[in-house]
Amino acid sequence: MIVLVVTLFAQVGGRLSGFATQLAERTGRIAPVLVGVLLAEAVLAAVAVGIGVELAPQVTPEIRTLILAIALALVGIGLTTRLPRPGSPFGWPRLGAFGTALLGGGAILLGESGLMLVAAAAARSPLPWAAWPGAMLGLLGALLPPLLLGEREWRRIPWRAIRIVIGTGMILAAIVIALATKGLI
Repeated sequence: MIVLVVTLFAQVGGRLSGFATQLAERTGRIAPVLVGVLLAEAVLAAVAVGIGVELAPQVTPEIRTLILAIALALVGIGLTTRLPRPGSPFGWPRLGAFGTALLGGGAILLGESGLMLVAAAAARSPLPWAAWPGAMLGLLGALLPPLLLGEREWRRIPWRAIRIVIGTGMILAAIVIALATKGLI
């Protein structure tokens, strides 16, 4: 459940939703863009879950929880940084809507710390593969509204303030988790 919520909040109003919205506007095709980004997330989240499964037996439960707190703090810090500027960093989609969404979405996902959270949650869970559908549903929930609203309407929402509040909440939650793990609260 933590992966679903954090993925949803981490991707809201960020680089990936901006990229997907711009690509859908340029090509006029929402479905291939959505499928391409989701496929990139599916592959990367599966790899992250695999890393979490391999990591779990090698560390103590306390360390797994601390890794989760660190991942949550990194996502929160990423949310409090500035928003990306309008305009696709990938230029005109030469690979078509699906190919550009797959490669561009994958590149953006690799540059963010959400996959570390998926791996940490998988390492900590008795059902590690449950992190995969959580990541997929969270990303789907973050991508559908901007794709359906369109770039102009999506940019009107005050994302800077929203992301700072969400990011600060995640950082505070990470601090509480870390302190509770060490028995300090």
